[in-house]
Amino acid sequence: MKRWRHFLVTLLTIPFLIIYVWIALAVIDLLTGYNFIIDCIIYLTLGLLWLFPASIVVKWLANNEAH
Repeated sequence: MKRWRHFLVTLLTIPFLIIYVWIALAVIDLLTGYNFIIDCIIYLTLGLLWLFPASIVVKWLANNEAH
């Protein structure tokens, strides 16, 4: 019965990623095009920023599945 966590993560991850991409594209649209270095920093930051909440979710799943 522990599979409900995987189902919950699947249901919540898809809307989160859609909203995150939408916000990231809005930020990119506003802040890019001025300087190549700033563009690279923005793309790198927004490209890696989603890993922080994803790692928390993976850790939560791993901790609860191990018990």
